[in-house]
Amino acid sequence: MTMSQVALMNQASLMPFGNGMVARTMPGGGDKVLWIHGYTMDSSTWHDVWQQLPGWHHIGIDLPGHGASAPLTDYRTVVDMARSIGVLAIEQGIQHIVGLSFGGMVAVQIAIEYPHTFASFTLGSPSLIGGPGEPYTRRLYRNLGILYAERGPGPWMTELWMQWPPDIFKGAAAHPALRQQLADVINKHTWQELHGATMGRLIGATPPQTVAMLQDITTTTLILIGDAEMPAFKLTAAIIQSAIPNSECITVPGAGHLCILEAPTITGPRIDAHLRSHRTVTNSI
Repeated sequence: MTMSQVALMNQASLMPFGNGMVARTMPGGGDKVLWIHGYTMDSSTWHDVWQQLPGWHHIGIDLPGHGASAPLTDYRTVVDMARSIGVLAIEQGIQHIVGLSFGGMVAVQIAIEYPHTFASFTLGSPSLIGGPGEPYTRRLYRNLGILYAERGPGPWMTELWMQWPPDIFKGAAAHPALRQQLADVINKHTWQELHGATMGRLIGATPPQTVAMLQDITTTTLILIGDAEMPAFKLTAAIIQSAIPNSECITVPGAGHLCILEAPTITGPRIDAHLRSHRTVTNSI
């Protein structure tokens, strides 16, 4: 971790977010921005991006079952999780939501549940429930479940999870410091959601996120996708962009699946411009 990362880490503080979730905050003078990380990660992964957006009040949640938050077991579907996060965001005056990968899927569901409420959404490499899927992903999740059942949590889980294909971490591997940071975070992940296939049930019990649902979203949405992204996610980005009326899709050069984290000096200013163009609205449930 660089000295600037350490300084930023020291400024950020953990606080209760609500419903068993914990958030890492970086206060600032602008609107409140909620950041939703990817699967097996936590809110500490946003620090390099936050450096590029100093004028905002950043709140990065640890999703249920991740980081310092309570286990995932209280949620039956992604809809339940999105409604919980959405209500808490509204109650806390959050205006903008940013989600990456699985966090992007959650952010899409928040937008579906609250299509007119927030000032902006930013979706990095989002997936859609019931949408296009990568052929290697299902096998990887199955192998993770088998390994967890045999050995429990440990660095062997991180090693398997960060291999490719599928190319989830391939782009991050080109940035050794980022790759190590992510590995350190994932090494702390409990993988409890694999016990009893909780994660699989969470997604499997969730109704598909359809084009018709996306068409009802009026909140302006920015979609970020790496030029080296996996084909299924490129197709998903195109589906979302064509469905949400006020949306724009930007390709991030030299980036893969974790594009926001892999290229913060590109994605940070682009997100900043998006936020500035869509400042505070009065939101309510």
